[in-house]
Amino acid sequence: MIRKILSWILLGTLFLSSIGAVAFSQTSTNTLQTTTETYDMIIIAPETFSSHIKPLLDHKNSHDVKTCLLTTQEIYTKYQGRDAAEQVKYAIKDAKEQWNISYVLLLGGLKFLGIGWYVPVRYSQLDDGSGNSMFLTDLYFADLYKENGEFDDWDSNGDSIFAEWGKDTLDLTPDVAIGRLPCRNTREVDNVVEKIITYETQTDGSSWFHRMVAIGGDSFPAYEGYEGEATCDVATSFMTDFSIEKLYTSTGKLTGPTDIISAVNQGCGFVLTRGKGGQDRIRMGLPEGSELIAFQNKHVSKLANKDQYPICVLGECIHGKFDVCTRNILKIIQNTTGYTWYDCIYECIAWKLVAEKNAGMIATLTNTNICYGAPGDSDENGIPDDAEQFGGFLAVELFRLYSQEGIHTLGDLHQQALTNYASQFPVHTDKNNCKSVQEFILLGDPSLQIGGYL
Repeated sequence: MIRKILSWILLGTLFLSSIGAVAFSQTSTNTLQTTTETYDMIIIAPETFSSHIKPLLDHKNSHDVKTCLLTTQEIYTKYQGRDAAEQVKYAIKDAKEQWNISYVLLLGGLKFLGIGWYVPVRYSQLDDGSGNSMFLTDLYFADLYKENGEFDDWDSNGDSIFAEWGKDTLDLTPDVAIGRLPCRNTREVDNVVEKIITYETQTDGSSWFHRMVAIGGDSFPAYEGYEGEATCDVATSFMTDFSIEKLYTSTGKLTGPTDIISAVNQGCGFVLTRGKGGQDRIRMGLPEGSELIAFQNKHVSKLANKDQYPICVLGECIHGKFDVCTRNILKIIQNTTGYTWYDCIYECIAWKLVAEKNAGMIATLTNTNICYGAPGDSDENGIPDDAEQFGGFLAVELFRLYSQEGIHTLGDLHQQALTNYASQFPVHTDKNNCKSVQEFILLGDPSLQIGGYL
């Protein structure tokens, strides 16, 4: 028995020294070991990904982003909770209080064939009448505290059903910047780690970064105007230091996927889309009322923008539904609410764009479920309602914060956009606003330095 205990202590010491941080105390419950150091970011990932994450840890620490790895196995051993997601949230809370972290990267998605999660998820139980009674939300892991400073478990009525609309009171303001890379295997880990390191070390000073591609169409054909294009116009108006390429259906500049492929392959720092969504596709409304498939999963392999990876804001529905998998066919057979044949694909488009090796995006910001838009200009202030409400507001706000407030760390940008939304809209009393702030996620590294390090 003593020999076995000594072996475990030795293994633990070797592992923790390899990541440069003492992550857990073995003598107390639900508490990180107190150190004299602080950290900027924790990466939460399964142990099987550890060696593949080490280059990212080394890279971040070499650029003064003090980062350590906490494995899910350690968290499950050390932390109590009603399920794995709550255990992870307690670990994040402790890291915030003990190490003063600013960023959390959840590095892990579905396991093989969708049987379990490498890093757990939380579903919000909010039925907006669209046929989707629950949806993925990573805001759960970032919203650590209630307004009075107490831990917010997102289950205020104590029935162990989390984020129930009308039953649970949620704070909905993120206390840390959260991002997820829902990798399903070590190959995907290697791809995204290499892309992040390349982006942060090679982008600075590159002319391609100062290009932006805006893609829009007619979101509400029954109403006057082209809402998606108008929202893109508002967003791009803030990006005065960028040359803008607008691919709009009304001008004939967007006729299909080849236009987007060509624009992205020239290199660009940002891509913004505002049209219609789908798990594996981006759709754009045409002036006469029909629509075209502007881009789809099958087109990602045609991207050839190696080392020129944009940040992509996909301003439509369901692009970030990273729980899609072929095994979902069983849920269709069982007639599970909220699942369709479109959920039975290998990966959602937001993740495919990021996970693609040597091409695609460095990060995507998008929605995990049905999102909302608005036609017209109801307050007659000259700004289209679609740019001032719901997902349109969040998309536009990212670019305003980047340009006007100089926020150039990706997670800070995402966190502040969510914070501003929660403070400006009735997220506690209106389910559509509540859903909008919960479903808007970052698939990427929250500590990413936009435009790279000097």
